[in-house]
Amino acid sequence: MAPASQERQYLAQTLAEEVSTVYAHIVCEAWGLVLNSQRNSSPARQKSAKQTAAGMERAALIALKHAEYVTEDIKPEDRLKRDRKRYEEAWNADRADMDAPI
Repeated sequence: MAPASQERQYLAQTLAEEVSTVYAHIVCEAWGLVLNSQRNSSPARQKSAKQTAAGMERAALIALKHAEYVTEDIKPEDRLKRDRKRYEEAWNADRADMDAPI
């Protein structure tokens, strides 16, 4: 694992422990696909990545609803939104680490 992915790796492990490995894998791949496509991709490629990620998010919702993780205080959709924000923060932290001078 490259040092640049430490925050995202930690988040993936956290999500796997909190919810399930399937959920963590799906959401991290989906959001990574979208965020990476925003950097150097054409608008058509970005649109395709967003559509793919939307399908993956639907799969993540199914995984979340069927996981042992169930709470009454947060809906699965809200959990997905919160985890997406956490992933974006981790992605930005990793990008800042990569861009920092050595």
